Amino acid sequence: MRRYELLNLAYRRGDKLHIDTTDYVKLLTTFTIDAVKQDIGRVGDITTQSILKKNTIQYAHIIARQSGIIAGIEEAVWFYNKYNIFVKQIKKDGDAAKSRDVILELKGREFDLLKTERVGLNLIGRMSGIATLTHELVRKCHPLLVVATRKTHWGNLDKKAVSVGGGGTHRLGLWESILIKENHLYALSQEGVSDPVRGKTTSSSAESMIRTFNGADVIGEALKRAWKKRKKAVFIEIEVENIPDAIKAAQYFIPLMDKDNDIKPCIIMFDNFSPDDVKKTITLLKQKGYYNRILVQASGGITPDNIDAYLNIGLDAVSLGYLTHSPKSFDLSQLIIRKK
Repeated sequence: MRRYELLNLAYRRGDKLHIDTTDYVKLLTTFTIDAVKQDIGRVGDITTQSILKKNTIQYAHIIARQSGIIAGIEEAVWFYNKYNIFVKQIKKDGDAAKSRDVILELKGREFDLLKTERVGLNLIGRMSGIATLTHELVRKCHPLLVVATRKTHWGNLDKKAVSVGGGGTHRLGLWESILIKENHLYALSQEGVSDPVRGKTTSSSAESMIRTFNGADVIGEALKRAWKKRKKAVFIEIEVENIPDAIKAAQYFIPLMDKDNDIKPCIIMFDNFSPDDVKKTITLLKQKGYYNRILVQASGGITPDNIDAYLNIGLDAVSLGYLTHSPKSFDLSQLIIRKK
């Protein structure tokens, strides 16, 4: 399997995020149906109830107030239909929009249009904001893949928006793929602490631990254990914090892959590596013949302001928490209109 195929297999999982998926609908319900219930409380929308009496059928447009990439349309249609609001899609997920473009046309009772207004705009606005930011970075970084992390406010709704913007989702949850991080390695070293010499740690901090498990290298032990569960995982990834550990991880990955002749995306994540250290590590991996067998990703402190330094240095992907914890909401309005 080619490198880009392994990369897509590991990180492009947006096709799993849609309204035909039970877990996704549960999440969508939390941020839409449940949000409306919280908004109207026990007594309802007292402004609308005080001002309007007839609750007639009305028409409304959702209009863009800026340029960008639209996301959340599939989710919005599902949401509005729950309130018997008919939706005509003018824009679809992934479409470009400019200011004053109509995104959706709505038809429903005025009480329903008004009580769902803010939640609907929040849904499309957040997802479109993430998709727009992602799209800008994807264009800038191609062919380097820009992927999300699990630093999300809206869980996989955020990751769906990243996917719509052309980015990678990374893993969709703890259940889906194996990602061995610093705390896993530290906890594993503690399992072997019964050995009074070889398993000894100098303190309780992860930074000062001797990375052994009963004398064996903890990185090797972790990868061997993970490999036994590979059938359950879309990919296996390990986070490393320095160049020697990156080389060590590759040295353990290769024989595991060769022994079972398995095609499985195997990834080394360079955590908080400087661009120079990334270059040095990739050079060493190439020299040792490991680079063509594994995927390499950088993560930690990467933002739109410094991402240029990570381009064209041999990385397959960069992951940015920024995509989902710092996007600006896409500016939208909902206006009730007179139907001609």
